[in-house]
Amino acid sequence: MKGLQFFIIFIFTIVFSGYARGAVTGQCSVCHTMHNSQAGTAVARGGSGVGWDASGNLTGGSLTSTPNDYLLITNCVGCHSSTTASTIVNVSGVTIPIVYNSVPPTTPLAGGNFYWVVNSGDAYGHNVYGIAGADATLTTAPGRNIFGCANSCHDTLADPPGANNEQRGGCQGCHVFTAHHDDSKPWYRFLKGHGQPPFGDPLNYADYVVGVEDSDWEATTDPTTGDHNYYKGTTAQYSEGNALANYKSITAFCQGCHGVFHGTPDDPSPGDGMGTSSPWIRHPTDIALPTTGEYSAYDPTGAGYSTEAPVAWVDPSNPTRAEAIVMCLSCHRPHGSDQPDMLRWDYTQMIVGSGNTGGCFTCHTTKN
Repeated sequence: MKGLQFFIIFIFTIVFSGYARGAVTGQCSVCHTMHNSQAGTAVARGGSGVGWDASGNLTGGSLTSTPNDYLLITNCVGCHSSTTASTIVNVSGVTIPIVYNSVPPTTPLAGGNFYWVVNSGDAYGHNVYGIAGADATLTTAPGRNIFGCANSCHDTLADPPGANNEQRGGCQGCHVFTAHHDDSKPWYRFLKGHGQPPFGDPLNYADYVVGVEDSDWEATTDPTTGDHNYYKGTTAQYSEGNALANYKSITAFCQGCHGVFHGTPDDPSPGDGMGTSSPWIRHPTDIALPTTGEYSAYDPTGAGYSTEAPVAWVDPSNPTRAEAIVMCLSCHRPHGSDQPDMLRWDYTQMIVGSGNTGGCFTCHTTKN
């Protein structure tokens, strides 16, 4: 087996030391096939409908004689899909987070679930290659800065791997460099930019998201014990460009495709950016959640934290009320949700003076 590279140690067990950790533990054959051949039959599965069933078997799609990179038995979508309602699958010691269920998921994980973009429509999630086709209405990411990276993964995640997206279509448009066997990488949820020249070596360039991850990806949460994700935010004003490398916030990452909605104006386009202070022209992100007025009633430190309207932190490993940050994920779930625009709550129920709680009123506490 000269030249065969074994990257095999297995994970999906997260260790809470510093920032996110994710080295896989368990039986190698859950994810790998050495030669894509067993008893004269191919092992790898491809095509649509691949997912884990209730017995812990990978089913659906079809067996393919064409082997996969890294000796994998299926692709990213297949491994993180299930034909059941469960969003965590345990197979021979390997714990796998599920982000796409073919039936309504019982407990969607922190990022949400692609079930709804497939079954409810384009507005309910990101259109990702292998899960959902291109958006029927939007030809490019909403809020896309049209002055750079034309026809790239910054336009859509629905394209297959190709020259326009550096062979990183679909899931790898966001999870650019995965490291399932390497705990030394500081990338939160493998959210990293591609760091191309002139920025330096892509793999080692510092354009990644920082965070502290919940051990079960928020399948269960308990704010009283700190059982939830901790995201990175910043109060720095920035525009598109090196923001991710400089500040490593989750919002700076989202800005890669939705830059017009974030930051300060950086080109002559009308309406670019969110403004720099109130009155905002778009809902602000990467700003401090005010500690006075209507916002003072939401204390996200300790038991007051809301997983329906989460916040980021200047220092995720040492969260303080003064450093709570409004972020994109305060309102949206990046994979998808049961609400239009991937919102975390029913926007039609946000009625001023109605007495309703939660959602927008988690922060805007006096407007309900």
